[in-house]
Amino acid sequence: MSVVKIIELVGESQLGWEDAMKQVIAEAQKTVRGITRIGVVEQDIRMINDQIDVWRVRAKVSFRVERPV
Repeated sequence: MSVVKIIELVGESQLGWEDAMKQVIAEAQKTVRGITRIGVVEQDIRMINDQIDVWRVRAKVSFRVERPV
């Protein structure tokens, strides 16, 4: 039987939502093993002076909880 843990991460990019999602994936892969799913919860844009500053993606990262044998 496996147990899955879910964490939430926010990626930002000045290039667009796809790049923001790549930031989430890259950061998650640095510290989390056994990732089974990454799902986008929300996309938004931060504006400054009526101009796009950054694209943001909020995502849920699911991974298996590892237990010692």
